[in-house]
Amino acid sequence: MYLQEEGDFMIKGLVFIIALLMASAAAAQWSENFDSYDSGSGIYGQGGWTCWDDNPAFDAYVTGDQYQSTPNSLNIISTSDVVQEFNITSGDWEISAWHYIPSSAAGQQYFILLTYYEGASSDWALQLKFDNDIGQMSVEEGSGLVDIVDDQWVEVKVEIMLGANSQNIYYNGNFVETIPWSPSSGILELDALDLFSDGGDPIFWDDIVLEPGQALQPATWASIKSSW
Repeated sequence: MYLQEEGDFMIKGLVFIIALLMASAAAAQWSENFDSYDSGSGIYGQGGWTCWDDNPAFDAYVTGDQYQSTPNSLNIISTSDVVQEFNITSGDWEISAWHYIPSSAAGQQYFILLTYYEGASSDWALQLKFDNDIGQMSVEEGSGLVDIVDDQWVEVKVEIMLGANSQNIYYNGNFVETIPWSPSSGILELDALDLFSDGGDPIFWDDIVLEPGQALQPATWASIKSSW
């Protein structure tokens, strides 16, 4: 009898661990590395990407000229304004992306997160402005200011706490600042990512990942048994 109970306990534990692993894998909300698209193709209409106001004149282009993960990245040219929609309404989240800015680049490029996306009626949560004329990234909604790292792949990361109305901003592995997620509208949602060029010279984005901010905690037999 004891051996049977112990066997049942082990089986239930294994089932629970498998369920946790499956839930963890399913929790990864979205990722994009641009590697499944044809080099030279516009991103509009592929992988859920659209352009601002659904206008293909604002397209960006898949390229193999630079990449963080082989073989492609996304080339944001001077007229690009491309959008990926999420419709996330609660929870803690982390979005990270890698960019490559040539030292020869001039003009301004943006990494934008929106609480609500609807063209001119959209609500902006975060605008990271990469001003290549002065070589600095600034947080438009805050006061953060850091030097741009040129000619190499650099990570941009934002930790989003919707319930706490807060976000932490990082650049090149370094903390920049914490600011409110929605200081004026009160919209505690993540609706879209917008990669926008304000007439700036081409730069590249790759390996964008959006995932829950709460990491799966290691399971123990005590935690497994207490959950039954």
